[in-house]
Amino acid sequence: MAPLASFTAMFAWLCCVAFSAECCTVPVFRYGLDNWQADAYRLEFPPAAMQDGKLADFFRNLGTALPVNLEAKPGTGTEARLLFPHPEEAKSPVVWTGALTPASLAALTDSPARREIARRILTGESVVWVLAESGNKAEDDAIAARVEKRLRYLEQVAILQPIDPNDPTSKLGPGPELRVKFSLLRVSSAPAEAVLLKMLAGPKPAAELATGPWLAAVFGRGRVLGAWPAADFGDAEIEEACLFLLGACSCQVKRQNPGWDMLMNVNWTEELQVAAEKASGAAAARVTNRGSNHTNESQTVTITSTPASVVVEQNVSPSIMLWLGAGACVAVGLFLFARRS
Repeated sequence: MAPLASFTAMFAWLCCVAFSAECCTVPVFRYGLDNWQADAYRLEFPPAAMQDGKLADFFRNLGTALPVNLEAKPGTGTEARLLFPHPEEAKSPVVWTGALTPASLAALTDSPARREIARRILTGESVVWVLAESGNKAEDDAIAARVEKRLRYLEQVAILQPIDPNDPTSKLGPGPELRVKFSLLRVSSAPAEAVLLKMLAGPKPAAELATGPWLAAVFGRGRVLGAWPAADFGDAEIEEACLFLLGACSCQVKRQNPGWDMLMNVNWTEELQVAAEKASGAAAARVTNRGSNHTNESQTVTITSTPASVVVEQNVSPSIMLWLGAGACVAVGLFLFARRS
C-alpha cells in the first residue's frame, strides 16, 4: 500500500476517534451488534405450499418461535421467490426463485458459512471478511494471503476508544468482550452457499463480482458493509473499511449507514446473553488468576501494540476535534459509498 494512502486512512480514523469525545464512543461494529435488528427478507410462496405439513408448521411459527429475519406471504405464481429487504415491495430485488420444499427452505434460511459467521461474531470478532472464491486456487490463495497479512497488521496497530461508563449514550449491551479482532472466511461456489453469496453481493451487485474472486465485510447481526472485486480492493481499502467499523458510531441511525443485511437463523438476543455470560466468566477467571495485584484495569480496549504515531493528545481543542472528526467520518463514508457505486 502507498505510504500516503496508509497515512490518510489512519489519519481519518484518528480524527474519528477524536470526534468520538463529543458523541457515542461505542465502535460501529459493536453498536450494530447491540442495537441494529436485521431487516426482514420477504418470501413469496404459492398457496399450494401450505399443503406440505413441514412448510405449514414453519409459516405458523414464523415471527414467534423462529428467530429468522424473514416475512412470508402467499404469492400468485407457481414458484416461490425470496426478495431482499426494501421499503417499497415492488422494488425488492430477487435473491432466489424456485420450487419451495422443506429442503430448499432450509437452504434459504441457513447454511454452514452463515453459522460460522455468527459463531465468530458472537465470540467477539469485530469484522468477518468473506472471500468468495473464483475456483482458481492459485488466485484465491494469493488473495487470501494478502488479506490475512493486512488484517493481522491492523490487529496490531488499531485501538478502540475507551468507553466512558458514565456516558448514557455509550452503554454496551450484553455480548462478548469488546476487542479488535478480524478474520477471513473463504466461501466456495458450492450449491449450499449459493444463496449466501447472492446476499453478500447485495441488492445491486457490481458486474465485476461475477468474473473473479471478491470480498465482503460482515459485522453486527449479519450486516454487510459492502462487496468489492478482490483484485481492486487492496491494503488501503481494507484499512478504510476496518477503521470505519472500529471508529465511534457517530451516526446511530441504521439506514443512514452503508450496508445491507443477510438472512440468518440466529436468536441474537439469546446468543448475545450467552456470550456475555461467557465473557463475564472469563473476566472473573482472569481476576482470580491475577490475585490481589489486579487493580482498575480497563476492560474496553484489547490490543497487542499501540504505536506512538496513533496517540491522540488530550489537550487538543474540542471544537477542532469535532470538525476534524466530522469531516473525516464523512470522507470515509463517501469513500465506501463510492467503492460500492
